[in-house]
Amino acid sequence: MISSLSRNLPGPLVSLEGDKVVGAPIHPDWTQVVRVPRDSEDVPRVMAFIHSRLSKLRFSLRRDVVDHRDILLLSFFNREECHFLMNVYSDDHYSVVKFMLDQIIDIPNLLYMGGDFNIRDAKWDPSVSSHPAAGQALVDLADSLGLVHLLLELPVPTHYSDTDGHANSVIDLIFLGMRCAQVLHRIEPDLR
Repeated sequence: MISSLSRNLPGPLVSLEGDKVVGAPIHPDWTQVVRVPRDSEDVPRVMAFIHSRLSKLRFSLRRDVVDHRDILLLSFFNREECHFLMNVYSDDHYSVVKFMLDQIIDIPNLLYMGGDFNIRDAKWDPSVSSHPAAGQALVDLADSLGLVHLLLELPVPTHYSDTDGHANSVIDLIFLGMRCAQVLHRIEPDLR
């Protein structure tokens, strides 16, 4: 499975026929998963793509556990046990982190939480010297969910600013359940 957040793409994208391209990429081997909004104020900012080879795992969108426009919680079954994966977008006010801390959400067998958290912290970004309260709140949230932060072997920016004077930063983060973190030794960065 690949989780993906919407990003601003350069230029207007145009199809071979000359029509403007709108929406997420479509491929016959990948299923898009996105929550249906209740109204125009509830438009989701996260989605996931699941490859057809994983269909036997029976992925399900779980709005019954968490229903928030910036959280996509998927469950799947492996060896008759239910596991969860969470894709997150948190705005610059850390809304999702605050929401999850306030709701006291218990998600057993959460294996992965990842996404754009918009929190710059020296714990994961070597270009930052501070430890803001939002960073500690995110670490506390992950800990309460039984997750640990997966650090890159070589810290590199995950967000490249296209605005002059704004530094590149590490705001896209991965947190793994202890069982997964013990198996996965390191992540090699994509050197651009």
